[in-house]
Parts: sequence; C-alpha cells; structure tokens
Amino acid sequence: MNNHISKNISLDTIPVNNRLFTRKKIYRAIKIIVCYILITAITLFCIFPIAWIIKTAFETPQFIRNPLIQWVPIQPTTENFTEVLNNPRAMVGRSFLNSFIVAGISTLLSTIITVLAAYALSRFNFIGKKIFAIYLLMINMVPPTLILISMFIFLVKIKLVNSHPGLIIYYTAIGLPLAIWMLKSYFDTIPLDLEEQAMIDGATRLQAIRYVIIPLALPGIVSVTVYVFMTHWNEFMAALTIVQKQQLRTLPVQVINFLGFERMEWGPMMAFSVLVSLPAVILFVYAQKRLVGGLTAGYTK
Repeated sequence: MNNHISKNISLDTIPVNNRLFTRKKIYRAIKIIVCYILITAITLFCIFPIAWIIKTAFETPQFIRNPLIQWVPIQPTTENFTEVLNNPRAMVGRSFLNSFIVAGISTLLSTIITVLAAYALSRFNFIGKKIFAIYLLMINMVPPTLILISMFIFLVKIKLVNSHPGLIIYYTAIGLPLAIWMLKSYFDTIPLDLEEQAMIDGATRLQAIRYVIIPLALPGIVSVTVYVFMTHWNEFMAALTIVQKQQLRTLPVQVINFLGFERMEWGPMMAFSVLVSLPAVILFVYAQKRLVGGLTAGYTK
C-alpha cells in the first residue's frame, strides 16, 4: 500500500512540476521582469532630474559645492527660498502675476475657440473640412521657431511687441491646432442622438451644446484646458522674444535673468525653479483623473 501511495504521489507531482516550469511560463516571466525593469529605468530617468532640483533647493551652499555627492540633504534649509522671495532682482511676485495673466487669458480664449472648432469638425460636414483638419495636423509638424518668426513680424506690424496682449495672441494661436484635435476625438465619442433628441424637445443648437454636450465632454475639456495652461505657463522662447521689458517678463524668463553673471548660485536657482513649477504641478495633480480620461477617450471609440 505504501508503494502504491508513493507511486501516485510521484505520478501526480511530476505533471505539476512540468506545468510550472514550461517554456511558455518561463518566457512570460522573463518578459514581465524585463518590462518592469524597463519601466523602472524610464521612471527613474524621468524622476532623477526633478528630484535633484528639489534636493538642491533645500541644500546650503557648502553642501552644494561639496565634491562628494550627497543624495539626501544632510541639513535641509529653506534659506534658498527665502533669498529668492526677498531678492528684489528676482521679482517673483510680479513675474508670477504676469505669467498668471498671460497663461490664464490665453488658456481661456484657447478653450472657447477649441470647443467651438472641435464641435464643428465633429458634427458638421462642410466644404474643405478634410483639408482644414489635415492643415491643423500639419501645423503641429512645423517647428515652433518658424511660427514664432512669422508671428513676431505680425506683432511688430500691429505694434503689440513688448506687451502682454501680443504674447496672449501668440499663445492662443499656437495652442489651438493640437487642442482642437484632442477635443474633436472626444466629441466623436458622444452619440449624435443625444443632442438631436434635445433639439426635438425644443432646445436650440447652442442650448444642446451647453446643457448636453459640454457636461458630457467636461473631462475632455478639462484635459485640454490643463494641457494648454501648462504649455503656456512653462513656455520660454516666445516670452523671451516678444517681451523684453523687465516689468512684463514671465516666470520662466525671469529665472534666466535671475542668474548671476559672476558665478552660478545653484541653491537659489533651483529654489526659483521649484517655485515656477509648483502651480503647474498642483493643477496637474488636482485634474489628473480627468486629464488622463480626456486624453485617452478619443482612442477608445
């Protein structure tokens, strides 16, 4: 009887072991491990510069200049932030207000135009619709520097250089093509029957858009708004080219002008960079769920 039990155990365990260590499962495990290694490496590669900026912002000058690399601040301090906020040459408050005005107004204009244009491309059939859609797509392939040159000449002719309205016009124009494409994909996922039913019940086209389409497309609108605002908030080249007056500079430009000419003060520089990025980070964290849902909705149609 003992021999019979041992034979059964051996016959039962061998197939199980064979199933556990088949080639397919080994290859699958290797693929999973490789994927996790790549994801971890890419994540660390993206996070490392940001983490280093934050670390340097909380370090004292003697630790920053230490040739020995320190991955964590030994004596964290807020001295760098205090120096930036109290330095009149930094003009943090004025630059923050300039960036908020320019980015806020241009984002509002871009969102309004984007909603109307994306709705028209999604719902109406008109002559030149495909050509216009391809034109919007091709604009995204043009280097921003070329667009900036032509826009700068245009702003010179209408005498809006060295002014916030000129920068707002540029930001509004440059952010529209991609934003329209993003929101059009979201409008395409909303059934046409819903607004037709609303209009049958007596609503006008604008009322159907306001009370039916916009509430359903709110995640997409939020994603476009956040994307446009973050792009305008962090933009540097156009702000440096169009606006030269010190009182009108935005935060990214003011960071460069805050640098010392004789030596580089890395602590205040990194602290200033952290202050510049905080509004965009807070906005992104607040709207993260709707941002991801809005960006991917057009691809799940």
